[in-house]
Amino acid sequence: AMAGSAEAGPWAQLQGDIYARANVSAERLDGEDGWRGDIYGEYGLGGGWMVTGKAESVRYDGGTQDSDAYRLSARRQLWSNDKGWAIGAEGAVLHGTTLAGVFGCEGLGGEARISAGRSGVYKDRNYYFFADAAWIHQEGGCDRQRFEFGYGTDLGGNFFTTEQVWLEYGSRSADSIKTETQLGYHFPLADVSMGYREEFGGEFDEQAILLAVTVRR
Repeated sequence: AMAGSAEAGPWAQLQGDIYARANVSAERLDGEDGWRGDIYGEYGLGGGWMVTGKAESVRYDGGTQDSDAYRLSARRQLWSNDKGWAIGAEGAVLHGTTLAGVFGCEGLGGEARISAGRSGVYKDRNYYFFADAAWIHQEGGCDRQRFEFGYGTDLGGNFFTTEQVWLEYGSRSADSIKTETQLGYHFPLADVSMGYREEFGGEFDEQAILLAVTVRR
């Protein structure tokens, strides 16, 4: 199994299975230094259903872009076949400040998401890839569309890598293109990875170095 596949993709945890991840990152946004921390979890309900929860906090030295956000969702794996392909859908409730750089949305909101992906084993190494499309609405008429693409594979020797791309377009938030690369190691009790994320959309400058710890039970 690979770290980094949660929060996106069509797959659901099996009944009683738990996926938990803690992430911390040092960030720079338009020259201002800060940090981001989040905790995320998934719990399988059976029948292709699971629930997820996330809490995130962002703090910058100048205090101008501080934010807190919370998200609860239900995901259903709608279809899969014996070749590793799957399709899923997810609905979420959001609350707090969600940012795209220096632009963002606030308050209560909702998210609808559709996903497709494939996972399997190639030359004795696990892999996955996925594509997601999401529509996000928050109070005040703040609407956004987000597309996510991801890939992960084991490298051998318990090492793994993940790559993810986010494209976001919004009525009141900035257009955004982000990429994130992680390199990690499967320890007996948890997966530990380090990564680098950067913004390429041109409307704001953002870079981050991150550390993630993932546990599956």
